[in-house]
Amino acid sequence: MVPSHVTSERDRERTSALAAGLAATVISWTFAAGFAPEKLESLGRYSPWLYGPASTAAWALFSAIAYLLVRRERRLKAPRNADEGYRCPELGVGAPAFGYSVCANQEEKNRLGAVTAGFALTISTWVAALSFMPEDWLDWLGEAPAWTYCIVSIILWASLSEGMYLVFRASDRRSSRSIRSQSSFNSQEN
Repeated sequence: MVPSHVTSERDRERTSALAAGLAATVISWTFAAGFAPEKLESLGRYSPWLYGPASTAAWALFSAIAYLLVRRERRLKAPRNADEGYRCPELGVGAPAFGYSVCANQEEKNRLGAVTAGFALTISTWVAALSFMPEDWLDWLGEAPAWTYCIVSIILWASLSEGMYLVFRASDRRSSRSIRSQSSFNSQEN
């Protein structure tokens, strides 16, 4: 029997593929709004019962492609002991006899945290900029094509995510050095 805190590699791949498929669908809609606003506007005459299922079908297609890519990549690169970095000592979860732990390694946690922080900072930057921008700048910005907002947002999100990743990684290194020096100090006292 597999414990409830353990999920199989296949389930993790499916979850990753669904998340990637949803992201690709949202990005597609965003680019459509930025680069083809007239076409997107023309969809307004149709019922949501048309473009709702179309979005779901696109999500399914993108998820299937992502799943195939994840499976292929895992087969090419994954060593036999792929769950080695997934132990969760802080939660008291060790590697199970069969299956894989749900826990992510520190590198994955840093990446996910950085992307999330980058997104939050991007939204906060837009809100702050639009709140304090002079009236004539807002008028000029309102005349700019929508695709410029998409490009600026993507560049801002990517750069802020990378910056936050560097901060998180440096913080991990600092805390691991601190832990090592503390444990060597304790061993010298004994």
